[in-house]
Amino acid sequence: MKRFAFLLLTLSLIPGLAQAQLMADGAVVRMPPPVADTAAGYVTLNNHSDKDVVLVDASSPVADSTEFHGSTMMDGMMHMNEMEEVVVPAHGKVEFGPGGNHIMLIGLRQELEAGQMVPITVKLSDGGTLALEAKVKDMRGGGSKHGHGGKAKGMGHGQGHGAMH
Repeated sequence: MKRFAFLLLTLSLIPGLAQAQLMADGAVVRMPPPVADTAAGYVTLNNHSDKDVVLVDASSPVADSTEFHGSTMMDGMMHMNEMEEVVVPAHGKVEFGPGGNHIMLIGLRQELEAGQMVPITVKLSDGGTLALEAKVKDMRGGGSKHGHGGKAKGMGHGQGHGAMH
C-alpha cells in the first residue's frame, strides 16, 4: 500500500509570509545494480499554497552529489539534463518519476539495498529545506527507462516521508 506523507512548511524565517503547504507522495529510490554508482529518486510534490515553491539544490549522505534531472526525447533518443531549479507551482504539482524528471544520486558511497531508507535534503530558494526519506525499491522487473547505470560518469547528461525546515 502506498504511503502518503504530509509536509507542512512554515516560512517562519521571513516574518509576515503566509504558511505554505507541500505534500510529498511515494518517495522512492530505484535500487541500482551492485556495480552502479548512480541511482534515480522519485517523488510527487503537491504545492497547496498560493506561492510557487522553488527547489534549488539537493544532497544525500549516500552520494557524492545529488541533482535534479529532466528527460526529453530528441531524434528518437531520450536525453537527460541537469535542471538548475525546479518550480512547484502554486496549487500545482511536480512529478519525479520513471521516464521523466528524477532526482539523481551520483557517486554512490555505499551499495543500496531494497527496503533501505535514503535521506535526501532538498534546498528551497527561500532558504528552507525539505527532508525526504526515500525507500529503496527493486524495480528491475519493469526495466529501467533511464540510462543511469554502471561506473561511467556523465552518461549523456547535459513510499517515503519527510519534513520541512
